Amino acid sequence: MTTCSDANVTSFDPYGEPVGEDRTTHMVQGDRRARNAAIAIFWTLAVTLTAGRVYLNDQPLGHALILAKAQIGAFVTAIR
Repeated sequence: MTTCSDANVTSFDPYGEPVGEDRTTHMVQGDRRARNAAIAIFWTLAVTLTAGRVYLNDQPLGHALILAKAQIGAFVTAIR
């Protein structure tokens, strides 16, 4: 049977050393900010590159689909 003594839970760093509670909450907040910033930068870059490719694409959509179909067909043929 488990007990409800979560107040004394010790966390460990990647090297197995115990980490104090005050340090853990500070690191979690910093990690959350860094992760959110990285996600925002990634998606901004992805949307910008995709929009740039769409805007600067000089081929009509039908021609691009025909080329994509030909490339997929060549890839499947090369695998066999």
